[in-house]
Amino acid sequence: MRLLMILGLLASGLAFAALPGNLPAQDRPASPLEAVTALEQVVVEAIAKAEKSVVAIARIRRDAAQPPAEALVPPPIERFQGDADPTSPGFVPTEFGTGVVIDAKGLIVTNYHVLGDVKSADFVVWIAREPYPAKVKAADPWLDLAVLEIEAQNLKPIAMGNARDLRRGQFVITLGNPYAIARDGQPSASWGLVSNLSRQAPAPRSGTRPTEGRETLHQWGTLIQTDAKMELGSSGGALVNLKGELVGLTTSLAALAGYERPGGFAVPVDDEFRKALDTLKVGKLPDYGFLGVAPSALSLADRQRGRSGALVQDVVPATPAAKAGILPGDLITHVDQVPVGDDIELIRQVSGKPAESLVSLTLERGGTPAKPGKRSDVKVTLSKRRLESARPPVAEVAASTWRGLKVEYATACPTFREQSRDLDPAGSVGVVEVERDSLAWKAGLRPGDFLSHVGKTRVTTPAQFREAVANLAGEVALKLTAVEPEQATRLVPAEP
Repeated sequence: MRLLMILGLLASGLAFAALPGNLPAQDRPASPLEAVTALEQVVVEAIAKAEKSVVAIARIRRDAAQPPAEALVPPPIERFQGDADPTSPGFVPTEFGTGVVIDAKGLIVTNYHVLGDVKSADFVVWIAREPYPAKVKAADPWLDLAVLEIEAQNLKPIAMGNARDLRRGQFVITLGNPYAIARDGQPSASWGLVSNLSRQAPAPRSGTRPTEGRETLHQWGTLIQTDAKMELGSSGGALVNLKGELVGLTTSLAALAGYERPGGFAVPVDDEFRKALDTLKVGKLPDYGFLGVAPSALSLADRQRGRSGALVQDVVPATPAAKAGILPGDLITHVDQVPVGDDIELIRQVSGKPAESLVSLTLERGGTPAKPGKRSDVKVTLSKRRLESARPPVAEVAASTWRGLKVEYATACPTFREQSRDLDPAGSVGVVEVERDSLAWKAGLRPGDFLSHVGKTRVTTPAQFREAVANLAGEVALKLTAVEPEQATRLVPAEP
């Protein structure tokens, strides 16, 4: 019915344009039927261009008696587990979703939530009726993205578009695997309008953690909303424009249980998406930005006078915000010249950027509802955000260790908030893992320690730490912060 209404409006509009006196005779358009048929052909061609890049995914639960896979590093799948046989032509999976080919050599992107618990299941991808075992290269809970790899060649990667070019009212097409029916290589298509942009994903239906409902960047308002119909299994599919270019990765969490599901959302294909995807493709995890302020919305009086921005309620010590001199009471109005409407927009903009991004913040200090304060621009290098999610990050490439020691950005460590007031304000890295009986363990280092120096070299990022220790062969002195001065040095023995 909706399609007929759209076509009827197009036809009536074109018919009006063709009335005598509206256009010169030689410039009059084709008949309404011919015009609508031309639009129909555009849709058909867009689907034909993109559909070979859209695949079906199934999740196959492992035998309960089988020991779980190594944490965070999924092994290659050598056989299908349990009684299910995905190689059978009549096999119908009970857990399924959609994926999009992003590399001709077998890389596929989907939503992380399509995979569920990656340690308890194997995954199968269908390419034109042929099932391929798939392994997880990396899965990022913050953007809800995962990349699978299959042993296949000459796949057709989808053409990438740019969601920043989208406007409300544009036509879009979805391609997916509803009810697991696209295993034959023919994804199901639907089309509709871009209903809205920068929408917040619905909160989870239940949960006990204080962060529940804010587990992904999309809960802060990033998603494309469309009225194109998405049935069960559409998550991880393609939202394409009329050129057949990927502008979003569909996610069928459109409505809470018990309500109508007329459409859905899609993760936008923008700069943040592309950067994260480039990292996930090589089996690594993206690091996301952290500023270090507790923002709030402006008062009603301020908003009624036309002011906008995020009001800084508190600044966390030993963070980029503290180093940059941001103070409680400052109003952040822009990030990289992009206006900040409120605290939600500030968190969305900062937390979507990579860690170590250099950003420009426009601050207003000392203002009142009646009189704006003094404005200034401040350059800030972001640290890393700590992610709290029910889904753990997954990476094929494990983080490196040195003499049994693994470090992380201080701001991403579990105890950072509790210890931040005691840390070296010039910066440090946090110890997140120490192998028992390793050289670092014997030196007295433990998870929860924070290190400010390797010898006399300041280290504030894991990369700086790795560079500082890379060519050191003998005993190495590491300086701790947040401890008494006489306890601040740990001597890590040389490799035997």
